[in-house]
Amino acid sequence: MSNIVLFTITARYSHSAFGLRWLRANLGKYREQTQIVEFHLKQSPSMIAETLIAMRPQILGAGVYIWNLREITEVIQIVKRVLPETVVIIGGPEVSFDYEELEIFKEADYLVRGEGELSLPVLIGALLEGSAPVDRVWSKKVENLDILALPYDEYTERDLTNRIIYVESSRGCPFHCEFCLSAIEPGVRFFNREKFLKEMEKLIARGAKNFTFVDRTFNINETHALEILEFFLKRVDDSYRLHFEIVPDRLSRKVLERLKYFPRGVLHLEVGVQSVSPETLKLISRNQDIARTKEAIEYLLSETGAEVHADLVAGMPGETWESFRDGFNFLVRLSPQEIQLGILKKLRGALISRHIEDYKLSFAPFPPYEILQTNTMTYEELQKLKRMARYLELFYNQGNFPNTIKYLWQASVTPFDSLAEFSEFVWSRTGKTHELSLVTQANLLFSYLMGSGKFSKEELEQSIRKDYASKPGRTEKLSLSVQ
Repeated sequence: MSNIVLFTITARYSHSAFGLRWLRANLGKYREQTQIVEFHLKQSPSMIAETLIAMRPQILGAGVYIWNLREITEVIQIVKRVLPETVVIIGGPEVSFDYEELEIFKEADYLVRGEGELSLPVLIGALLEGSAPVDRVWSKKVENLDILALPYDEYTERDLTNRIIYVESSRGCPFHCEFCLSAIEPGVRFFNREKFLKEMEKLIARGAKNFTFVDRTFNINETHALEILEFFLKRVDDSYRLHFEIVPDRLSRKVLERLKYFPRGVLHLEVGVQSVSPETLKLISRNQDIARTKEAIEYLLSETGAEVHADLVAGMPGETWESFRDGFNFLVRLSPQEIQLGILKKLRGALISRHIEDYKLSFAPFPPYEILQTNTMTYEELQKLKRMARYLELFYNQGNFPNTIKYLWQASVTPFDSLAEFSEFVWSRTGKTHELSLVTQANLLFSYLMGSGKFSKEELEQSIRKDYASKPGRTEKLSLSVQ
């Protein structure tokens, strides 16, 4: 049985713990006695603790993120009371900054801040050799990425079959967006492409077809991006899925041209727009050319087969209901396959904190530390936006109503106003943002659109029935009535 256990709690079973694989790959002589154990949020902390306690680890490492802080804190509290002799090491973005008052820091024996590939082996070595270090906090940045052992052999056959395969060709970001932790230490470091692509070749040979790049700005270096795209172009077919996070206003003509040659649906491109308000963009130190962003998204949607996922973030300093409305309408006019309305979160260490006093930013005191109100956006408005985000996911992003969605965007003054009114309509009748069946969704959409007085009953019925029939596996008969 392994005497070193590295564990975390992922948001979903399909998510793999990429950070833990990096750590194990670089533990050197301690690698073979180290086991990775992954849980997910649907599993209770008590069950997770019981599983870990049964393993009786000498050293227990925990990967802590904004979505699992509460759960892992509870797990560690249980483990330390049952196995006080087990040495607990915590690490991850949620405990790398402003950690002193966190309950989990008080419970743990040691903390590894930031990149842990170099500091964790030294700490473990000292512990196993019987000389427990006095310093509780360990940190060592990886200045040269080429010295690291790459983690891709850590993916098991089960991972390749059932989980998202995360890969990383660069670390860092050149920008200074203050809501993001990358702004703390800007700059991009690249992995050796030849070594990286050899590892991708090995993964493909083992059957991997679903690659999610975690690079913050995949296309920031044209040569780097082109070489990786060329590699996959020679190998992919329409059964592959490649996810990249891109900077739209920095997409070069050469990169855009190469994207045209991928089969439709293979590329999933995450485009962070975040805001179109000049004031807000300036306040958060985000340098973004909105006109070039628009041109790039239009090109991607008209000239390539890529699926575009575009983000907006509500609650940033200076952002108002009206300016956020402009951003949403801007994206709807472009019609990407997915639009995400995010709510600003106060990441530990993020520079956004400098605006708290001037813009009266009030955040929830518990994870995920969502913004509650600002001096330009009320609590009530942000609550409405949270519901709008969920209904947008159901009625737009999931693609359940591809024909009828155009009627929704026309039901009020602007698409944003339509979504706001529709969200209030759904909330007032159901009190729910989850667990709405497709039949229920269809009837709610039909009822709201009928109530707008802008469309005939016949055209709406025809459109919604067409959408419903296009979804595979529909066994329940659709009966439409005004709710």
